[in-house]
Amino acid sequence: MKGKEINKSISVLDYFFVLRPMLFFPGWSTLLAGYFITEKNHLFLSSFIWNSFDPLRILLLFISFGAAMGASFLLNQLKDIVSDKENDKLYFIAKGFITKRAAFIEVVFLIIISLATAYYVSISVLIVSAIFILLTGYLYNYSPFKMKDRPWMSLLANSFMGFLAFAMGWFGTHSYSREIFYDSLPYLFFNTALYFYTTMPDIEGDKKSNKHTLAVDYGIRPLILAAFGLYILSAIIGIVLNDIQALFFIILSSPFFILTIKKMDVDSAVRTTKFSILFYALAVCFKIPAYFMLMVVLFFFTKWYFKARFDVNYPNFGND
Repeated sequence: MKGKEINKSISVLDYFFVLRPMLFFPGWSTLLAGYFITEKNHLFLSSFIWNSFDPLRILLLFISFGAAMGASFLLNQLKDIVSDKENDKLYFIAKGFITKRAAFIEVVFLIIISLATAYYVSISVLIVSAIFILLTGYLYNYSPFKMKDRPWMSLLANSFMGFLAFAMGWFGTHSYSREIFYDSLPYLFFNTALYFYTTMPDIEGDKKSNKHTLAVDYGIRPLILAAFGLYILSAIIGIVLNDIQALFFIILSSPFFILTIKKMDVDSAVRTTKFSILFYALAVCFKIPAYFMLMVVLFFFTKWYFKARFDVNYPNFGND
């Protein structure tokens, strides 16, 4: 992939888009689900919640978690340069648009921002943010742990990442309670189902670079079946908890999950992942409409950038 000969002011944006900001939305959506969990039985906020709404706190949570996710994605790219080249993706570092040194400096900067803003919200949020960075940045990528290179440990790490995203939102408005574990389950199982799908498109490149993933070791069919089982489990728990917020995106995603298990192919899994993430985000948009505007703006800004910079149609709802 070659960058187009364009104005340098656009190439400066490489340092933002290397963070993979479109992938922030699953994390942000889960964070908001945790933040508004007291309103899980309704699609819209009650007047009482609206009257006590604190936009500054949500903004700080978004900044803190966005910086934490960005730092983790950067560290992951720094360790996956070989497989990224094989899969012809994430080419900012793999193909030299951003140097390794610059990426590490950006990681440090993002970690400082994440922890500083988290501390401003609460000590609990700071602890969650620190655990997230430790898990996704260090334990997931670096020796002696390297959880990403151990299929089942990678699954555990990605599932726990989803819980931490939920917990960050939860602790934005709540103190600790064991209810956090019950309330997080529909979101945890749904996100984990989507994680199975995300390992599938890179099978060939992962094989060439000797990378072990669940998709490489077990194949597509078992993963699609496992993902569907987790999806059904998330629906059952959502019904038991009367979590209308979760059931909204679970129900809307059902045709895509059913089609995927019927066709048993990667294209269907990719399509299911994209639309499920969209429906998930829309569910929390009922609580905070400004989130929808953020989604639209970042989607089209990203689309313009990748077209101008690399002549690539990204993001999209197709299978490329």
